[in-house]
Formats: sequence, C-alpha cells, structure tokens
Amino acid sequence: MKSKITLIILLKSILLFAIVTVLVVTENTSTANINHNFYLLIATQIHPTLTTTATWVGNLTHWYSYAPVIVLLLILRRTRMKAGLPIGIVLGVSAILGPLVLKNIFAIERPTINQLIAPGGFGYPSGHSMNAAVFFSACAIIVWRYCKNKALKIGFTAFAVICILLVGLSRIYLGVHTLTDVIGGYSAGIAVVCIGILIERRIKSARR
Repeated sequence: MKSKITLIILLKSILLFAIVTVLVVTENTSTANINHNFYLLIATQIHPTLTTTATWVGNLTHWYSYAPVIVLLLILRRTRMKAGLPIGIVLGVSAILGPLVLKNIFAIERPTINQLIAPGGFGYPSGHSMNAAVFFSACAIIVWRYCKNKALKIGFTAFAVICILLVGLSRIYLGVHTLTDVIGGYSAGIAVVCIGILIERRIKSARR
C-alpha cells in the first residue's frame, strides 16, 4: 500500500475505534440493543459441534498458534527480514496493547448472558479479534508484496478476511464478547498494522 492510502486507513481505523469506544463507555442504549440483538441472532445456531468449532477458531489467535509460524519465518533466511520480523513485531505490539493496556484502561466487563467458555479479563476491545486482524492482515500484505502469482494473492486475501471474520463471530457466539468488542478489536488491530507499515517505510527511507 502507498503511504497516503495507509495513512487514510489508519485515520479511519482510529476514528472508528474512538466512536465505538465512546458508545461503549457511555453505555449507549441503542448500541447495547444492537449488541444484544446481534447475539440473539447468532445464539439461535448454538450447537455442541459449533461450540467446539468456535472454540477451535478462537484458539487460532493464541500465542501458541502464531508462534510456530513466526519462528519458522525467522529461522528461514529468505523470510526472516521480509516476513518473520515485521509480523512478529506488529503481533507482539498487538498482544501487549490489547490485553494489557486497552482492556485495563476501559475496564469494560464481558457479556454474561450465556458464556459457553470461561474467559479471563475485561471485554473491550476483543483481544482475539485484534490479534486476528493484525496477523492475517500482515500476512496478506506480505503475500501481496512479494508473491508474483495474482491468483494466490487474491486467494490468500480472501482466506485472511474469512479467518478474521470467523474469529470475531466465534467470540460473539461463545458469549464472551459483544459486536462492539469485536469491531473495536478489528479497528485497533488495523491501526497497529498501518502504524507498523508507516514506521517500516520511514526506516527504509532513512537508510537510503
């Protein structure tokens, strides 16, 4: 992405995060109703098999799922600087910023209607959604940057988008996050990726 486009996406992500945060913190009634109705729509599909699948999808955003991929990219010389290091850095920032900083700043409790798993910590923003947005977006950017096969680029991008959406939906299905938690996580994650791209380009420009 060009720097101008990246900056625009960054500003829009920050604006979206700010709007959602205000609605959540002020306990906006309309927003609460949207969260509730969206959950009820998903809750009509609750089934043991879906619950197992949703739990597995959520596990895709735990450190033990990302770590092997990042370690492999770091070990291989050809992918170390191009993919391993950038993805590792932005994901590390996301893992710290979400659970340790943002969640504790806003201290928004999780929904308690029907939790299908035992969560930990506060709810807003969704750390799983944030990590998914960061990891899969970063991977898609790397693929577009270095892969020459257009079909592969489009296919992986579609795969990345589906994974990001499934992670968010799985957290709502499991009753541990609201729609606004997920949107907040997505917007924060995209902002992290955009900041990472801008910093990377600034470093490369300085070296030249």
